[in-house]
Amino acid sequence: MNTSQSILEEKQAKPSIVILLVKTIQTLLISILSLLLWPFYLLGTLIWKKPPTVPYGSQTKRYLKMAWEADPMTLGLSWQARIWLTLSIIRKFMSTPFLGLAWFIDEMLYGKTLDSLQIVQPIFLISGGRSGSTQMSRYIEEDPTVTAPNLVQSMFPYLWLWYLISKTVGRFMTPEKVRERLASMMPPELLERHEFDPFKSDTFDGALLNGHMNTLAFYLGPEISAQEFNFAKFTDQDASNLNHDAVQLIDRIGRKHFLFSGNGRSNLQSRLFIKGHFLNAAQALENHFSDATFITIIREPASRLQSGINYLRVNPSDPAVGPPPWAWLAASLRQSEAEYCQIEQAWFSQKEGATRCVVRFADFVADLEGTMTAVYKQCFNQDQLPAHVPREHPPRERKNYTVNYSLEELGIDGDALHEELADYVAWCQPQSNKTEAV
Repeated sequence: MNTSQSILEEKQAKPSIVILLVKTIQTLLISILSLLLWPFYLLGTLIWKKPPTVPYGSQTKRYLKMAWEADPMTLGLSWQARIWLTLSIIRKFMSTPFLGLAWFIDEMLYGKTLDSLQIVQPIFLISGGRSGSTQMSRYIEEDPTVTAPNLVQSMFPYLWLWYLISKTVGRFMTPEKVRERLASMMPPELLERHEFDPFKSDTFDGALLNGHMNTLAFYLGPEISAQEFNFAKFTDQDASNLNHDAVQLIDRIGRKHFLFSGNGRSNLQSRLFIKGHFLNAAQALENHFSDATFITIIREPASRLQSGINYLRVNPSDPAVGPPPWAWLAASLRQSEAEYCQIEQAWFSQKEGATRCVVRFADFVADLEGTMTAVYKQCFNQDQLPAHVPREHPPRERKNYTVNYSLEELGIDGDALHEELADYVAWCQPQSNKTEAV
């Protein structure tokens, strides 16, 4: 059996009876504790409405149904995996009062001050995965005129917790020690592909999707994950709710970061900067922030797709079921990433509305100085490139990855992909002016 056959015939791991028993006990304990907090949480929703960091009951019911009805491809889901998914869904939903009350503490302590702040001309770097957006964000967030919530703040969007940590653990645990400890918990294959830094901005989508059920979609097979974990569009069932939550979360966490970074001052003039792949929420964000600037980096789709599949495979996964099978990832991303390219091109080609800036990946790699000069002219109205932006990319090993299967090995026809996305491929070609303003 060759390598391609072996990876594509891989099956979803089956949790052991012991693991299921332990998870059942944990879920019961969390549920019992949460029952004590539900009355306080529901009272909070009457005052401040539902937080954007917790799932909806309708989504929970739908995922429970899919956990027992889904039959992904010909591989199927074992009954052990279905029980594990059911417990995971219940556990996430029953955690609602804990996360919701954490959100309400901020509203109780700082709500009026947060309401008095203004977010003016925010910058949203929204581009497909594996497009160079993390590197771009590293350069932009160093600008003194912008403020960017870091990865830890995005994943734990509670201002009271930021203050508490800074005054306690932060006094003796240095950022370097935190980086080292968290990096040691990451798969080394992931660190080969991603410049991990918990105190820098990172993909913001995790802050939204981790609070909902979407991160479990990859364990329900490729068809469901292509629909439910799709950065280009929300499902019809969730679109209204998740668009609302995305805007609310970004708006609130931006105000919290202003207050935290300004040491309590409420008159900061910095521009909020958020980086992610949340094209699915771009129009809702434009409707809310009419003066926003949107930036994307577009990359030839076959290379981006190959990198994306390998990258998702080496991300941390639940040890009970392991990572999603290669065949599931390949089929899911082949569909969702093609949709992303088409929707991205249509949205960023609009001539009216918010400022839209398109950067070609090829230009970004070959001529950093020229590309960033154009970005600063179009997005910051600055003719000169600031000193903090390097003129050349720092050296980094970008080849010889430990895990790096080709599209052919993953069962994907790269030529067919390019034919399907011919307009997008042409759109990605290098430009003499380095960026395209719309």
